[in-house]
Amino acid sequence: MASASLLSLLVLGTLLSATLSGVIGMAGGTLLLAIMLFSGLDPWLVVPVHAAVQLVANASRVVAHRHHVRTAAFWVLAGIALPGPLLGLRWLEGLDSTAVRGAMGLMIIMSVWLPKFAFTRLSERGSFAFAGAVGGTIGVIVGAVGPMIAPFFLRPSFSKREVIATKAACQAYLHLLKIAAFSGLYPALLTTRSVPAFDFAHQATLIIPMGAAAIGGTYVGKWLLTRVSERRFVVLYKLVLTVLALRLIGGFLWQGLAGA
Repeated sequence: MASASLLSLLVLGTLLSATLSGVIGMAGGTLLLAIMLFSGLDPWLVVPVHAAVQLVANASRVVAHRHHVRTAAFWVLAGIALPGPLLGLRWLEGLDSTAVRGAMGLMIIMSVWLPKFAFTRLSERGSFAFAGAVGGTIGVIVGAVGPMIAPFFLRPSFSKREVIATKAACQAYLHLLKIAAFSGLYPALLTTRSVPAFDFAHQATLIIPMGAAAIGGTYVGKWLLTRVSERRFVVLYKLVLTVLALRLIGGFLWQGLAGA
C-alpha cells in the first residue's frame, strides 16, 4: 500500500496531467508516467496502473467532447492495434526494470523533440493505421504512447476539439488493450510466458483515487481550454518532461556503467 505522502503526490500529479491533456490533448499521460517513475514505483507496477488511470482519464475526455470524435479514424486505428500487445508482450519478456526505465526515458525525449512534419505526408487512413501499429505494440513496453501517436492526429482536416476527442477515444482503446494484456487475456497466444498477470484489484487503493483525480482534471482542462494560452502549456511540458526523462535515462546509464 502506498504511503499517504506518495498517494498525495500521485493524485496531485494525476490532476495536473489530466488538466494538461484536457487543454492541449496530449502530454498528460507522459507527464503522469514520468511522475510515477520519479516517485520510485517499480516499472512493472507503473505501466499497468498508469494504463488503468489513463483509461479513466481518456474515457472522461471522450464524454466531455463526445460530439467531436472522428469515428472513421478511430476504427482504423482500433483494427490495426488489436494484435499489437501480442508482439509487445514478446518484447517485454526478458527485459529488466532498468532497461524499461531507460526505454521510457528515451520515449519521452523522442515524443517531445521528434519532428512531426513528415507524418502529414500520409493519407488519413494510412496515418491512423500507422498510429495503431505503434500504439498497440509499444504500449505494453513503454506505457505512455500518446505523444508518439499525437503527430498523426494533428491534421489540417481536424479541428482542435476533434483532435482532443478522437485522440482520447483512441488512447482509451489502447489502454484497454494494455489492461487486457496485463490481465492475462493474451498469454494463450504466446509460446512462452514469463510476465505474470497483473492483479488490478490489488492496486485499487492507487487506481481509484488517481482515477477520480483524472476525471476532475479533465473537466478543469475543458474549462481552461478557451481561457489559457496553449503555448505556455507546451513550453512548460517540454521542459518538465525533458528534465524527468533525462533523469530516467541517466539512472539507466549509471546502473549500466556501475555493473560493467
